[in-house]
Amino acid sequence: MRAFLLPGYDSWVRYLELPGSAPTHVYLAGLGSAATADFPALVTSPALRGRRSLLIDLVGTGWSDPAESFGYTIEEHADAVAAVLDSHDLRDSVVVGHSLGGSVAIALAFRRPDLVSRLVVCEPNLDPGIGTLSRHIANQSEHAFVSRGYDALRAVVDRDERAAGFSVFHATTGRWSPRGMYLTSVSLLADRTPTFRTQLAGLAKPRAILVGARSTYLDLTGLVPAGVTVLHVPDAGHVMTYDNPQGFAATIAAATASATSDEPRDLSQAVRAGDSA
Repeated sequence: MRAFLLPGYDSWVRYLELPGSAPTHVYLAGLGSAATADFPALVTSPALRGRRSLLIDLVGTGWSDPAESFGYTIEEHADAVAAVLDSHDLRDSVVVGHSLGGSVAIALAFRRPDLVSRLVVCEPNLDPGIGTLSRHIANQSEHAFVSRGYDALRAVVDRDERAAGFSVFHATTGRWSPRGMYLTSVSLLADRTPTFRTQLAGLAKPRAILVGARSTYLDLTGLVPAGVTVLHVPDAGHVMTYDNPQGFAATIAAATASATSDEPRDLSQAVRAGDSA
């Protein structure tokens, strides 16, 4: 694990770096998750093995420190990721983001196009007000969530994961700053101009969007005509990292390969994908 002291904040951003060939792949996780927990099995799978990879925990999540002066907007998260990449003098990386991480990846590519050669976003939040976990959090006041809602959320996650014989998400939610989780959720749902959908559609670089084959709904209007490739992750819902990790890894690899095409492609069947974070 490596650490980078974020300029202007008393916060170390921590990340895993796996050696391999260029271009570097950068991974960003969803709300309540951590890239350092979600992605190691994927990047070492046969489909993705051998690529240099940075698995970056966002500020106030996973192994990265919270920061009192950090605003936890999606744009600030993107700028923090950019600072990590700048510290390595990295340009033209392949950036892969799941859910919240997909929205951060879109913002990163929009704000710093020099850092991103290809973009793979996996059921990101695209429009204001659209989300499930984020909406549950943002519907509370900051005080209510920090003082009560965060612990209540973790109790529900613990109950559900114990019933499923699974506990990773409970562990990673416990490494989120409660204030950071609240403010990030508010920002994720906020009105912004242009929207993440418009940003994604307008980027002048290869882009792919991944959707879980068992997910229920994601509006992909306007993306294929704008040149965004659509791919299904088989046997997976929104939490594709754990629903089908090998299938998810293979689909990321396919998205990276298909991103070289000049033609927009919809490779899914009547896509209806899962609600985002």
